[in-house]
Amino acid sequence: LSAWSADLAEVIYLDHFGNAVTGLTYRFDWKGRRLRWQGGVILHARTFADVPEGHPLWYMNSMGLVEIAVNRGNASVQLGLDVGHPVSWE
Repeated sequence: LSAWSADLAEVIYLDHFGNAVTGLTYRFDWKGRRLRWQGGVILHARTFADVPEGHPLWYMNSMGLVEIAVNRGNASVQLGLDVGHPVSWE
């Protein structure tokens, strides 16, 4: 029997703000890590206000998952993210 990962390294949901929820469970030792997506890398931020307006960030959402957003923007549109797009750690 093999062990299954509880994480799914892809976008699993887009909310009505355009934020992209991933299937990655947040871990505190991931602070400072760079999240790679097909178009580049995204830095961690604790809150939206920690990055300039229009810049992307990843953070822990209320469900404990890694979520990608753009401060005062739409990550789905600006980054071209959709359900099923893969992500990985750099």
